[in-house]
Amino acid sequence: MTLDELERLLHEGKKEKVCLLDIRGETAFRHGCIPGARLFDGSSADAVHTGASGLAPDLLYVVYCTYGADSIPVTEMLREHGLRAASLEGGYGAWLQREMKDWDRYERQMILPEIGVSGQRKLKDARVLIVGAGGLGSPAAQYLAGAGVGTIGIMDADDVSLSNLHRQVIHPMSRLGENKAQSARSSMLNLNDRITVKTYPFRLTPANAAEIIRQYDFVLDCVDNFETKFLINDACVLSGTPFCHAGILRFQGQVMTYVPGQGPCYRCIFGEIPEAGSIPTCSQAGIIGAVAGIIGCVQALEAIKYITGAGDVLTGKMFILDGLTMKTRLASFPHPSPDCRVCGPSADIRDVGDQAQEYESKGSCGAQRDCD
Repeated sequence: MTLDELERLLHEGKKEKVCLLDIRGETAFRHGCIPGARLFDGSSADAVHTGASGLAPDLLYVVYCTYGADSIPVTEMLREHGLRAASLEGGYGAWLQREMKDWDRYERQMILPEIGVSGQRKLKDARVLIVGAGGLGSPAAQYLAGAGVGTIGIMDADDVSLSNLHRQVIHPMSRLGENKAQSARSSMLNLNDRITVKTYPFRLTPANAAEIIRQYDFVLDCVDNFETKFLINDACVLSGTPFCHAGILRFQGQVMTYVPGQGPCYRCIFGEIPEAGSIPTCSQAGIIGAVAGIIGCVQALEAIKYITGAGDVLTGKMFILDGLTMKTRLASFPHPSPDCRVCGPSADIRDVGDQAQEYESKGSCGAQRDCD
């Protein structure tokens, strides 16, 4: 049965005579199905034979899977048990393609049971802010744009320079000297012109952080200095906004995610801004561009998982990569620090704008820097 034939049946006043059976599995069904369909275990031949499946002989059963092939043997099984049944050509994919004009673009992720239609719609409605359009922000921005995040904010005050290009792959040589936020926007829209990209060609400061961050559902910390990392953390904690921190140096990288009420924040773990010279910078110690790409992609994945509800995000733990050995580990931080100055019971940081002195420069960012 084609999709056109099914729609004619449903719109000719015979809806009660047709029953749609979705055989893709419970997870996929929960994340999106053809309206009116019921979940059906296509392997349940015994249940059909005994009547335990609840299928009535006076209905026409239209069976569908993801693309149409798996529903054919199930349809034949139903017919062997005396039921009227048809397989939907093209399956759920054909219906999605008709219902969602962007199906072709997002098909490979929408067929994932953990994403589905509902997840794609959540991505379309989401607003993600990326602070830093450098080594981490470049891959994160591209993959969030590709995934169809509806509104992406990109912030960076710096201009594209030749030394950036080995790791900040969102910027081509033709944009040397251009503001990084503007350059990133051009690349993101070149990849996906169905999204909205808002640019902030200036730095995040105590004066503007709260106002900008409260406009977004999720924030990515892709910056190159500790002062801004602590500012992002504190502004997000105070506004109840989840965010993902990442840092890279040499061949190493790390990622953690803060979700209000679900684990420690960045300040819980790192305490205070390091003193000048206490940690080497990337310009001193170096950075391999591919590590920036890997870690930035992990940040994009964290944002996608948080938005769609798929899987587990890195709350209460930190993902750590050694690119030289390809060893990874998860460091556990199960509890917020009782002494945290922003989320602890005796917190003294209440407003980043009123306490701007907290974010004054105390030294260059090293082990957790994007290396702009």
